[in-house]
This record gives sequence, structure tokens and C-alpha cells, in this order.
Amino acid sequence: MSGRSGREGLKAVSVCDGSGQDGVSVDAVAGTCTFNSLRDRQAASPSGWTVSHSCWQVQEGPSGGWDASGSGPRRRGRRPCRRLRNQAGQFISVVTLFEVMARRRSSILAQGAPLGGQDVSGPGTRRRGRPPRKHRKRKVAITTEVTLFEMVALGKNSVQTAVEEWVQSYKVDRELALLDLISFFVQCCGCEGMVTAELYQSNQGQNVVHKMTEKFDQETGLYYKKFLAYPWILTIMWPEKLQNDFYPIVGPGPFWKRFRVNFCEFTELLVHQTHSSVLCDGHLMHTVICMLSGLTNSAVYSLRHTSSLAAMKLLTALASVNQGICTGRRTAQRLYEIESITKLKGRHKYYMELLDQRRHQFQNKPMAIDNIICALFKRTFVPRYRDISSDIRVICMGELGCWIRLYPDMFLDNNYLKYIGWMLYDKDASVRMKCILALKALYEKRESAMKLGLFFYKFKKRILSMTQDRQPEITSECMQLLRLISEHYVGVFSAMEYVFLFQFVYAAYRPMATAAGELICKRLLAPPPHEGFFGQEPPDEFDRNLQNMKTLIDFYLQGEFHRHVPYLVDGLWEAAPALVRNWECMTALLLEPRGGRQALTSQQERVLIEMLVAAVRQAAEGRPPAGRRLGKKAAREVDGTRRCREHANMSRHFVKVLPRLLSKFAADKEKVTPLLQIPQYCNLDVYDMDGLGSYLDAALLELDCLVQRHSDVAVLEACARAYGTYCDEGGSAHCQAAPACSRLVDMLVDVLTPLLDVFIQNERQGLFLGHGEMGRICSTLRRLAAFYSAHDLSSWNLYEKMDSLLTFRRHQGSLPTEVVHCALQCTYYALLWQIVAATDRLPPQEVLLDLRKRLMKFCLVCRVYLNHQSKVLSEKAFILLCDLLLILSHQGPEEDTGLGLLFFVPDHVLQCKLLTFVREHVFLEDTGAAGPSRVYKEEDADELHELFHRRNMLAVVCKLIVCNVLEMSAAADIYQFYLKHYHHFGDIIKETMTRTRQNDRLRNALSLLLCLQQLFQKHVDTYGLGYDPIEFICGPFYSIRLLARRFALTLGFDRARDAAHLIHRRGLAFAFSESPVPEEEARQRFPNLSFLLVLAEFSCKIPPAERQAALAQFQDSIPEGVPVFGEGDMNPMLVYRKSLMRTDYVAQGEEEPAANPFDAICKDSKRPQELPVGTCSTWTPDTLASSSAGDRETRNSSKGQKSKRDVFDVDFLSSEDSENSSNEDVDVEGISVHEGASD
Repeated sequence: MSGRSGREGLKAVSVCDGSGQDGVSVDAVAGTCTFNSLRDRQAASPSGWTVSHSCWQVQEGPSGGWDASGSGPRRRGRRPCRRLRNQAGQFISVVTLFEVMARRRSSILAQGAPLGGQDVSGPGTRRRGRPPRKHRKRKVAITTEVTLFEMVALGKNSVQTAVEEWVQSYKVDRELALLDLISFFVQCCGCEGMVTAELYQSNQGQNVVHKMTEKFDQETGLYYKKFLAYPWILTIMWPEKLQNDFYPIVGPGPFWKRFRVNFCEFTELLVHQTHSSVLCDGHLMHTVICMLSGLTNSAVYSLRHTSSLAAMKLLTALASVNQGICTGRRTAQRLYEIESITKLKGRHKYYMELLDQRRHQFQNKPMAIDNIICALFKRTFVPRYRDISSDIRVICMGELGCWIRLYPDMFLDNNYLKYIGWMLYDKDASVRMKCILALKALYEKRESAMKLGLFFYKFKKRILSMTQDRQPEITSECMQLLRLISEHYVGVFSAMEYVFLFQFVYAAYRPMATAAGELICKRLLAPPPHEGFFGQEPPDEFDRNLQNMKTLIDFYLQGEFHRHVPYLVDGLWEAAPALVRNWECMTALLLEPRGGRQALTSQQERVLIEMLVAAVRQAAEGRPPAGRRLGKKAAREVDGTRRCREHANMSRHFVKVLPRLLSKFAADKEKVTPLLQIPQYCNLDVYDMDGLGSYLDAALLELDCLVQRHSDVAVLEACARAYGTYCDEGGSAHCQAAPACSRLVDMLVDVLTPLLDVFIQNERQGLFLGHGEMGRICSTLRRLAAFYSAHDLSSWNLYEKMDSLLTFRRHQGSLPTEVVHCALQCTYYALLWQIVAATDRLPPQEVLLDLRKRLMKFCLVCRVYLNHQSKVLSEKAFILLCDLLLILSHQGPEEDTGLGLLFFVPDHVLQCKLLTFVREHVFLEDTGAAGPSRVYKEEDADELHELFHRRNMLAVVCKLIVCNVLEMSAAADIYQFYLKHYHHFGDIIKETMTRTRQNDRLRNALSLLLCLQQLFQKHVDTYGLGYDPIEFICGPFYSIRLLARRFALTLGFDRARDAAHLIHRRGLAFAFSESPVPEEEARQRFPNLSFLLVLAEFSCKIPPAERQAALAQFQDSIPEGVPVFGEGDMNPMLVYRKSLMRTDYVAQGEEEPAANPFDAICKDSKRPQELPVGTCSTWTPDTLASSSAGDRETRNSSKGQKSKRDVFDVDFLSSEDSENSSNEDVDVEGISVHEGASD
């Protein structure tokens, strides 16, 4: 800010900045002010600055010490310093206000004084400590001025001082102080040119309007901005190249971030310091409002952004001050009324006059500030809340929410709330988020929520639809907002709307699911009111939990939502911990005897068991289920000690209850299978610590009974994993569980051995076993296969028995499919355990050779069973073979020693056999017709299981391609079905493309090209050669072009250049290849020429700078004798040439050449389809994509049209607006900015 000393007697004051150039010049008589920016001053004096601030005169001695006004202790230690950059990129130190900002030693050296810190006794020597007194006496005073911008840049401590000094200067000379303030705001906008101010004469009349311009002078290369800031007409000039350059508010780095904070604090302190003195003098705020409104209407973004931020912060400060005044007025009025009551008693009569005087002080000031707020609101907020820049719209909406909270007496009105409602339709997510957060803060207080009933009625449909927003953060905040609304208003949502909101507990975004869980707890699981007559006690907490658990189970069963119990439990994990973590309540319901008061139905028991297992898993692992994404602000993990204590309590409870649960549900395989997962999530050390060994014996006994009782594969595998958990080495249950498991396996092997001997002997004699004996063989093999998957049973030598069965099948006769299925499974597990043993400890070479022989033999057996007539058996052989190939390909290098002996890669014949199997068993003809709208129901469980099985087979073979077990060119046979079977297998194929591109971009590009060539060859063989445009656009050939377009998108955006060039080179060679059979007709001579239409889809991946070279290469590769096309034929060469000529920038007046003649024909007939806005519709990924595209077209088509929100002072409750305001989308991009402010 400008110094004030010695200014009264001068006509003009010129202050030197230390470099011989004037930094600020003020002519008080002519009324003209010019200043150079901070950067210019830095560049002019890079060595340092000198400071003089009002009454502070800084003096510096040769030692570098200083004192203020010639006295004061010397400050020890390192001076606090901040750094700025000048235009040359050099750092300039900026110290605090009470220190010297620049140290100019030249004046000191001119008097013969040495540099500070250097002794005169000799050069190069340096004395530590305080210099001699004769040096300290020699001081030179250097003074200059500090602008407001520099003081705000110094730091937070100087902002308060800057405001106070400016207020004092305003009281002395308000015209000059206002010029300083205007210069500060303009300098914060990043203007590096000059600002001039000419006095406004009222007799100019209409000529003033013509001066309010913003234009570019081509002769000088400067931008001019003229606007009225009474009593001046300000002119800002800046170079064209700096129009969108750096400006302080958005500067990078911590310094400029602090500057933005200091800038906001300065604007707020300016109001707080002047509200009791000069704020309402009719001159200060009038000038500031004129200046800010002129800057906010600028087309330059930096001016518009900075001034909008300043205006919004000023409004925030004004609202805070006025609210404080209103609060003080009400307090004074209440005190006055209280004193008036006690007046009759003669107490504190002298206090009445003081209170009455205080009341009158507060009487007129709020009205004056309200007028200032209204003027600033209409001239800055109203034009800028719909600005083309989302940053400015975010500032407006965020501050509007603050105004409503700070000053509800004025802003908590429908005339201001309507702006938040309109901007709920904004296309930018950050603006919508600010609106939701503002509403959420209002609904958190019941006083303000009760005044928002009409607002919610108007925008209810939009708020409900925002639960399906694209941004997951907005959906979670919106759900929390709806929960608050439901707490304040009774009957605000219908039953169908609650059902719509409850379904989000299954959302993939965890904060959204948690918010929906909170709503369920508030509206569905709320504790019932106290009931009963004549002192009857209400139900206790345990009974309420039982009732809430039943309600939750019924909610899951009756809701037509996803059948994902773990997602439901995780959604209620934070919202209802007393319910989903109440192990006693869950187990009490499950153990309730049949016919009891709290007994559940069979279906309810199944759901409760799934909930129990999901809760146990999450309590043990401490993470949400797979597929659920955490928010950006994920909740902090629970303390380790507390979590271990809860886990120990849970384990102690379930080791006691689990035997009883297994005993009760032993006959039901659907209920007992999930219960068998509980041991792997429990801490089994509690058996020894708490003396619970008897419960371990009971659990092992129940497991043994389950293995002997059931023959279902799922139950047997769950029992095997439970035994594996108990038999874990080092665990407390190992000593008892391991012998029990060994006895069980011994019993199964003893049962199987005589049955196999009898079976083989009878088969050799031509006899057949009965169904009973064959069923016993199958059930025993199934049990052994299940235990083989979790336990190493190599000591029982089961491989020899299984190998004899498979060998007998090949040489002697046929075996039942179930026997062969189990034999293949057992053999596979036996080989895997042998590979694991060889990997852990390298065996002799003879053992490895024998193992390799067994592996090759098993691969041959699986290869034979691929053609088996049984679909189940052939698919099982395919999966086992692919898994084994994947394992063997990673065992080691191709060497003849060590694990290299086990290395095996399939040959070309085996690869073709695997791909043929995939085409025949995965890509069935009837699976491509089902679209994304297909909803599978419970009766479609078999179809879903089959689809899952086919997806598994495709994933297995794609894994072989990604891991380079199969050649990458083999992927071409799978890529052919990308579009046809997109809804069933599109995600797997797309992930395969991504992984192969990460492995090798060029080989992946060749595989894509090979796929297109194969499809093109099939098309030519089927339909022959033809060049009809309709056939290429609408016929079967169009699917190949569409597939090529999808392939081009999968190449990526960063490094697709080399791959695109390779595709074009190889594609041109294929297109211009001649037929091996000599043909007389030119079109028969080049049968692949139509492939150029497919190749044209990859032209977009060639960089525009290289398309000319690609076009030249295309011209050079055209052979002689290329056919000539007629007018009615499609010319592939012309289409391909135009695709290479397409660029992103088209000259004005020219049209971009169409890559397809049919596209040019249909170009005029295409019209953007208008979509209904503001409606709550069902969301699907496909409708999202289509609606976003339509939305863009609608917005683009609406540019230039008249805005529907041109009148801003219209009543929010008017009849015209009441019907359409909630359904209208405020198009902030299509609305023209007020007074030429469009950027």
C-alpha cells in the first residue's frame, strides 16, 4: 500500500523501487493513476527491494542487523523468508513486513563500510558474533513503498495490518485509498500491463456507455478493458500473449495456494474492519461493486475468475456481519424488555438508557447492509452462477450455501434456493456436488429444514434421480441428504420410492451402500415404540434385535434385487453394528427349536446362515467383499487391539456353537455348506487357551458324520477345507484333527480298493456290477477327490489305482461317466501334489523323468477325452488340460536337467484342437441373441450355471494366450466373436486384448489384423465379390467394419502409432494381393480390394502429422491393373484415401471429406434427438452411454438460443415457473454470458 507521509503538500508523488524506475505514480489533481505490476518491479530490481510502510522506517547497518525507528533489540536467529519468482525465473527472497525486503549494500560501501559479517582486519576472514560499535553506528535509512498485493503476499500475519492501515488511509484520503484497492484487485487478476483511471464527469451523458468496451488493438498488440468504477472510468491494458497465462489465484505451489487463502481473508477482513465505520458511507461499497461487476463481465477468464471469487467472499463477509448485527439487535431487544419489566421494582433504571441507545444503533445498519448485499448479488452472482467455466460456478454455489447458513433471515428463501435447485442439473460434477453439500448442511438443522418443504417438493424428482449419478461421490452424498429429509418430514416418500432407495444397499460403491444402510436402519429397522398397558414392560434389546433380524431377512426375501448377501451385510456393517455383529442373536434364531416362538422358516434360516457367514468373514478379514469399491475417504481401520479382542470373542462363541449348528442342519446340504466355512475365519487357539477341547472333539465328530452322510461335491469340498483348517501345522487343533482325518481317508481307501478289484475282474470276464456297487465306487471316488483337493494323499498311492481305471477305459471297454470324471480329478490332484513336492525339494533326475512321463500320459488322456460324447466329461478334460498346460509352461527353462524336465508347451495340433473345442462348446449360436435387457430369474438357474461354465472355459483358454502358452495369433479365432457374443463374453475378450497389448503391442496388432482377414475371407467365400454401397454399409460386411472400429479403439491412445502403421502396411499388402489363379477380369484379379474399407477404420490411429506420409505410401503401393469403378459402385480406394486425408482441423468454409459416400448422403438427414431432462429413469450402462451422447447433441444444438433463465427477479412461486422449473435443465454452456463475458 502507498505510504502517506509527506503526501498532503505534493501534487504528485513518485516513489522509486530501488532500481531507478517509478513503481507507482499518483496524480491526485488529474485523477489518473498508473502502476506497474509486481512482476515488473521484481524484474526491474532483482537484487532486492526496500520497504517503507506508514510509520515504520526500516534501517539497516553494515552487519545486517536492524531496528525499527532506530531502537529495539536485534532479532537473533535465521530470519523467516519466502521466495517469489521474477519473469526470468529467478527466486527473490521476501521477508516479513518488519524486516528489510532487500538489502542494498551499495550505499553502505559508498561510505567505506565493509560488508556485514566481514572483518576489516583482512580479506576473506569472517568474525562471528556482534560487530564493533563503530560499525553499528553507521546506518543508512532506505525507504520505498509496499503495495497491498505485496503485503498480502507476505503472509497471514501481515493481512490484518494491511487492512488496518488501508482503513486509516481511507479515512485520510478515500480517493487515493480506493485507487490502491482497485489496483490490488486488478493486480490479483494477473494483469501485467497498466491500469489508468480517468475521472467520470456526470455531464458526459450517453458517451459513458460507449466507453464501456473490451477490445484488442492490433496496432499495439494490447487488450483494452474499460469499465465504470465510480467516480472513475478504469482502463486496463495487457499484452495478448498473457491473456490466459498464469495469474496469482490459480498459481501452482504452496506459496500461491497460501496467497489465495490470504486473498480471501483480506476481502473478509476488509468488511469486518469497516462495518462499524466506513462500510455504509455510500462511497466505498458503491465503488467496489462497480469495479467487481465490471471485471466479472469480462471475457478474460483470469479477470472473471478472480473478481468472482472476491465478490463471493465479500458477500460471505457481509452476510456474516449482518447476521451478527441482527443477533445483537435481538439480544438488545430482549434485554430491554426484561429491564422494562423490572423497571417497576426500581432495579437498574440507569441501564434502560444504555439498552435503548444500543437498540437504536442496530436499527438502521442491517437494512443498509442488506441493500449492499442485494446490489452485489444481482451484479455479480446472478450473471456468474451460470458461467461457462465450472470453477466459477463451483465458487458461486459453494458460497451461496455459506450465505444461507450464515444469514438464513435473508437467504433462506425460495428466491435464493431456486439457484441451487437449478444447478442440480449442471453438467459438471463438482457443481452438482456443491449443491448437494449445501442442501445437506441445511437439512442437518431442523430449524432450516422446516423451511425447505416447498423447495423439496419442487426438486424432489431431480434429487431422487441423482442417486443414479455418474459420479459415485455424488450418489453417496445424495443418499445421505435423502436420509436427512426422511427424518424431518413424515410421509415425504412413498412406498415405491423407499423401495427404490433401499436397493442401493447393494451398490458397488461402499459409501453409497453405507448411506442406504443408514436409511434402512432409520426407516425399516427402527426400534418399535413402547407398548403395553398397566405398566407392562417394553421388549428388551435382545428381543428387539430378534425382531429386526427377522425384518431384515424378510426385506432380503421380498425385495426383487440382487441376491448378494455379503453386499447387504457390508452395507449395514457401519450403520447397524449391533445387528449384523450380534452373534448371540443370530445363533439363537438358528438354534430355536421347530415350532418355537421365534422359529424361522426354512428359507429364512438359509438367508440367516448366509448373513452369518458373511458377517464372520468380514469380521475376520476386516475388508469389504470382492467387487465393492472403497471411497476416497475410506474409514480408518479399527484399532488392532480392539479388533483382535472382537475376533477372539467371536471365535470363542463359535467354537462352542458350531457343533450344535452342524448337528441341527446336517441333513440340509444348502445350509450346512456355508456353516463349514466358519472354522477358517476363527482363531482356533482358543481351544487350548480357554480349555475348550471337548468342543473340538464334537466338531470333528460332526465333520466325520457329514463326510459319510453326504455325497454332494460342494459339501465334501467344504468338509475337506474344514479338516484342512483344523489340521494346520502349528495350530492347537492339529494334534487331534490330523489323526481323525487320516482315519477317515484310511476308511475310504479300504472301501475303494476291494470294489475296484471286483469291478476290474468282472469287466475282464464280461460281467457287470450292480447299481449298488457302482454307486459305492462313485461316491467313494467323489469323497477322495474332494479330500485330494485340500490334502496330500500321496502316501496312499491313489495314482496307481486311478491310472489303472483310465488305462482300462482306453484298452478294455467303457466306464461310467461319473467314474471317469472322478478318476480324472484324482489323477490331476495327484500330479499337482507331486509337482509341489518336486518344487519344494528337488528330487533325483529319475524321479523327475518318471513324473514327466506321467504328465505327458495324462495330457494324452485328456486330449482323447476332448472328443468324448459326454459333454460333462469333455469339458472337464478341457479345463484340466488347460490348467496343467499353464502350470507346466512356468516350471523352468527348456533344459534337460532340474525342473526344466517338466517344461512343456503344446504343439500346433494341440492348439488347434483347443481352439476348435472353444468354438464348438463356448460360442454357441443361440447365445448371441440375448441382449443386455435380459433379466435372469430363479427358474433360470440352470441356464445361468451353464453360462458360468462356458465363461470359465473361455477364461481358461484366454489365460493361456495371455501367458504366452498359446501363440498370440490363436487369439484371432476368439476375437471374431467379440461383437456377436459381446453381452456374454465381451468383458473377457476385451481384457484379453488389453493384456496382450501390454505384453506386445505389435503382435497384438497382427492378431487383430489376422482376425479381420479371416472374417473378410469368410465373407468373400460366402457372398462373393460385390461393390454395392448398400451391401457394404447395411449388409453383413458392415459387421466386419464395426468390429474393426472397435479394434481400433482397443489400440489405446498413448502408443498406438507403431501398431497402426504396422496394421496399415500389412493390410495394404493383403488388399493388393493378387489371386493365385490367373483371372482376366481386373476385379477377380484383386479379390481383397474391398478390405480397404475395413482398413480405413484404423486411419484415426495414425497421427495427423504422419498421415501425409501414409498417403504417399498408399499411392506407391497401388499395383498396375487396379479395376476402374463405376458411378454406382463403392470405390474402396477412394474411401481409404479420404480416411487418410481427414484431419482434426478443417479450414473455414470447407467441409470435412466423408470417409464413406453413404455418410455424406445421410449427413444432412441426421438430427439430434431431444431427450427428456430432469426425469428419473432406470439406469443401465447402455442407456447411460446413449443419454450422454444425446445430451451432448442437445447441448450443442441449443447454443445461440435464448436462455430460459433470462429474468432472475421472477418470483420462485410464480405459476409459470411452478410447472417447469423442476424439470428444466439449466444449460450453462448454451447460455450467453452477460455483457460479452463468454470465454
